[in-house]
Amino acid sequence: MFCSECGKPAHGKFCSHCGEPLCGEPLCGEPLAVSDGSHELIAVEETPAELVTVEFVPEWDREVQYETILKFPGVRDTIERHARQAPKRMTGEQFLALADKLVPLGVPLEGLVGVVQPLYARLGIKTGKQRAHNIPAPIGRVIVRALCSLARHGQTLRGVTQAADGCLLEASLPSDLFSLEGDLLVTVRRNGSQAEVSGATRISGQFFDWGKSNRCLDQLFNDLAREAA
Repeated sequence: MFCSECGKPAHGKFCSHCGEPLCGEPLCGEPLAVSDGSHELIAVEETPAELVTVEFVPEWDREVQYETILKFPGVRDTIERHARQAPKRMTGEQFLALADKLVPLGVPLEGLVGVVQPLYARLGIKTGKQRAHNIPAPIGRVIVRALCSLARHGQTLRGVTQAADGCLLEASLPSDLFSLEGDLLVTVRRNGSQAEVSGATRISGQFFDWGKSNRCLDQLFNDLAREAA
């Protein structure tokens, strides 16, 4: 420390050379004398012209509220970017309509299925699979990954049921060559610092889906294990 009055090295509360009181820290805006052994260097601390207020934005990766997560910047853009990657596939209805034209059987297959499937559904005939895993990531991040996965595979979100510790995402399981349209239910719940995810498919009016449900759940959990780019 240097005395602000005589400029000589000093220690304690008073300068031993001139008796002037010593200040422990320089006042803002006053020069601070620093010695490098051969020269005295003067550094000046400037008072900021104005105080800048910085708004604190909480992290969304631990948020469980679906609506709140969507309000954070960049979340909707990420989901929409994945939606643009959704492939265009031939639906089961389109396939049956094409089959009617190529191999006419007298009874339109597309119309027949439109009658038979609801009848089978009322009789309780259905198929589907379910699976559950813990995902080692915060719940908010897993919810966003699930939404991106649904968007990328053309599984339209039909509704969201909110709970205190997570949410249920209800989406469509699009029609394809293996089955007509079904349902995909994804439940995401907080489990400590991780997320517990349950996935279930439900296709009414069919006995078999030829592995479609398992492939769907494989895609879902593979996507949940990776960060949504």
